[in-house]
Amino acid sequence: RVQPSQALRTPSQHRPLAPPGPRLALLLRGMALPPTPEKKRRKANEGAKKAKQGNGDVEKAQKDAPASAAKGGKKKRRKEKAGKAANTGEELSTTQERNARKRASKKRAREVASADPSMLYAANPLLAPTVLAATRFFEGALWSESFEVHLGPVQGWRTEAKLAVRAGKDGLQIGLFAPGTHEVCCIDTCPAHHPAINRAVTKVRKACEDLGVSGYSEHTGKGDLRYLKLDVERATGKVQLTMVWHAASEEAAGARLKALVQRLSTMPLWHSIWANFHPAVSYVSRIFAFESDAWKPLWGAKEMLRERLKGCLVPYDAPRLCFPPYVFRQANLCAFEKIVASLRRFVAPGSRVVELYGGVGTIGLHLADLVESLVCSDENPHNEVCFCTSTADLPTKLRRRLSYLRGAAATQIGSLSLADVLIVDPPRKGLDEEVVAALLPGGVAAQLRLVLYVSCGFPALQRDVGRLQEGGWTVTHAEGFVLFPGADHLETFCVLER
Repeated sequence: RVQPSQALRTPSQHRPLAPPGPRLALLLRGMALPPTPEKKRRKANEGAKKAKQGNGDVEKAQKDAPASAAKGGKKKRRKEKAGKAANTGEELSTTQERNARKRASKKRAREVASADPSMLYAANPLLAPTVLAATRFFEGALWSESFEVHLGPVQGWRTEAKLAVRAGKDGLQIGLFAPGTHEVCCIDTCPAHHPAINRAVTKVRKACEDLGVSGYSEHTGKGDLRYLKLDVERATGKVQLTMVWHAASEEAAGARLKALVQRLSTMPLWHSIWANFHPAVSYVSRIFAFESDAWKPLWGAKEMLRERLKGCLVPYDAPRLCFPPYVFRQANLCAFEKIVASLRRFVAPGSRVVELYGGVGTIGLHLADLVESLVCSDENPHNEVCFCTSTADLPTKLRRRLSYLRGAAATQIGSLSLADVLIVDPPRKGLDEEVVAALLPGGVAAQLRLVLYVSCGFPALQRDVGRLQEGGWTVTHAEGFVLFPGADHLETFCVLER
């Protein structure tokens, strides 16, 4: 900084410059300067300080090691003591009880996360919460009889399965989502599955890994395979395979899909191989794309997969039901046969029947000998073709009694005015509001005296039955069918009269 007194001096008054010292000479030549003594001392002090700190950390770790080990041993001894006390019936302290509950809760969470969600109640399906709730409900609603629950085989019963396919750290993940998550529990050998489904999953996984087919990633919105749908033809054990592909068309799917179909088609396991092209990138809960051009047969039988309900005896050749991949099929047909057989007992000869939520006619086609007329309906536009294909095998006299209307249940209320019996088999959400309103006093179905309700969602059934009871209906019969042994689910057949 220049002082004012210095700024006023003339050039002759300035002191002459001293010759450059050794450090300045080095700097002028562009050479590195050696450290000053002060800098050397400062650097030496910092090194000593770091060394001392490091030695202190080592000494502290060595000092704390026995204490840490002792602490771990003490914690272990407390756990052992608590476990011993619990086994011997000794009284636990409040802290021990709380810790024991936490450990048990964590253990259950780990077991649930890694377990097959479809087998949680496999040890005793009759103790599933929904089964117990339905038993309590109908024991209060029924006065003349008890509520019976039917249980079939707990293994190998599932002949239709929808499995998620996702990209995982260790490769392709095929299985079910863990409850409340989108984490896939891999179930290549699920005990509930028909053996053909387990074989099919193994074959598809191996082929995908060999050909580099990737699972879909919900985080990136990329991947090839989103879901698998597998339907077993019970008579032959062959599988109708549907691959839900993350692409808009077969052309967009590219060479990997073509190579995968070629590999799979060499195996004798398949009835047919289909693709459902589902290109949605945002999160969607639906498994399939429902546009008509989204479904495409890629290989195999040209005829639709057909099934007979051999457990439901009828006095004519049992209809051959049609189940292409784009219609609903019960996952446990062997158990559903028993529901249809039980329902037949409540249809009087000569009845005029309306069936809402009728699907492909799984129930109605087994009533042809009992009805004067039966009008079946459903909103899936593909079901009518399946129904008519199945009726073609019936005798002409019976075939003339059956008809099909395409449309949602809420749009078919007018047909109830001429019916004696109403059959409903709604989805899990239960009856539409328009259907319930038609059955209440003042509704269009005022002359109707009998409702046969097949339910796959007990909470909705409980709600609907409660409203119908308030409207003058009475539950005269009910029975439960465990269609999904291992899951918290109950299919219920309920008879209401007024």
